[in-house]
Amino acid sequence: MQVGSTFIAALTAWLLVLGTNLSAFASPDSLKAARAAFERKDYDNAAKRLDDLIQASPGQSAAYELRAVVQGYRGRPEHALADYDQLVTTAGKPDRPDLLRDICLGLLTYLLSHDQEMVRGAAATALGEFGPAGSQTALNLALRDPAPRVRVFAIQTAGRLGRAAALPAVRDAVADPDVSVRIAALSTLGLSKDPVVVSVVRRGLSDQDPIAQLVAREALIRLKQPQPSQPLLQAARDFSPSVRGAALGILGRIKEPAALPVLTLGLHDPDASVRSFAAGALGDFGASSTVAALAEALNDQDPYVRNFAAASLGRLNAKAAIPALWGAVKDSDSLVRLAAAESLVRLGEGEAALVFRELVKDPEYGVRSAAVGAMARTSPARATAFALEALDDPAPRVRVAAVQALGRVEGKRAIPYLRRALLDKDPTVRAFGAGHLGALAADRKGKRGD
Repeated sequence: MQVGSTFIAALTAWLLVLGTNLSAFASPDSLKAARAAFERKDYDNAAKRLDDLIQASPGQSAAYELRAVVQGYRGRPEHALADYDQLVTTAGKPDRPDLLRDICLGLLTYLLSHDQEMVRGAAATALGEFGPAGSQTALNLALRDPAPRVRVFAIQTAGRLGRAAALPAVRDAVADPDVSVRIAALSTLGLSKDPVVVSVVRRGLSDQDPIAQLVAREALIRLKQPQPSQPLLQAARDFSPSVRGAALGILGRIKEPAALPVLTLGLHDPDASVRSFAAGALGDFGASSTVAALAEALNDQDPYVRNFAAASLGRLNAKAAIPALWGAVKDSDSLVRLAAAESLVRLGEGEAALVFRELVKDPEYGVRSAAVGAMARTSPARATAFALEALDDPAPRVRVAAVQALGRVEGKRAIPYLRRALLDKDPTVRAFGAGHLGALAADRKGKRGD
């Protein structure tokens, strides 16, 4: 009996030791199974396996790393960042930019499957900030989105990433059932300047929509394909205001010499939207001879026309219009005041930036967000304080503007604030936080001395 008791006690002790170290034997297979679940996009299963593995063996750095990425793909950035911080603390490293970028890509991919179209659109746009490395799968997901608006954003992002001409989904979009998608595809392919897409863009000339036909002509001109200007000039006199406006915008962008009188005349069109297009097109055209006409347009009855006119005067570097722009700073419309102030700052009137401080407190969230963006464009050195205040704004659109300003102006100094944006209660803010943070983690955005 004593021998048996001694044997049982020894066996029990051995089993306890084995149990204590069992995770060490099981870890490779457990981690392999978790990776397999991740690869087949079974993120919940992967997370469960990694939870068990880490509980059994807390020192598994590879498990923490994988779980951080998995949590990104599950849309749980708070858990992803907790694992990230645990990993870098344990490893004694200041950061792991590659891992941070993977977390951000996971979150963007998750948001591209969100049930709200606005959120998916924000994620598709934020991919443009994130950059091309590793984002191909997510971009293709956005390009196949059921909502036309999201597909438009995805096509534009493909253009920003320099991938439009290479992606079949973008080329195929010239035949999309939705005209806005077709127009976006034609325009983006034209901007690619890649001759391989010429035959695809030519299809737009026979599109059933007249505006798509006009955009196809513009795209072919950008692709160095000879196109007569007469159809565009004729469209600028079309009975449809939307066609007239589109034609004027294109004539300004391509700087068609014969179009200058037509563009100037467009400032007096009976339709306000056409006058707005004309005012913007004159800024694109770049002719100093139109300064007086644009200054006169600052008195137009429609605020959108006054807005575009003020912006164009700044783009034309129209010093002669400074007095008129100071008058527009007192306009009854907040966005007109903002456009005038931004142009004045561009023209060297730095004190006009005080208007931004006033407008960042405007009751309208659209004005507040525009003010943050204007400050980032014209006065980067002073934009950070504005953006940090705007991170606490109650309107998500304003917080998005703050995230974009910080990401574009502050470089790696913005990382703590962008991490905060990943945890924002609004998913559109999280999307742009992920886009900018992923770009900074990859060192794509060294700004202001970084």
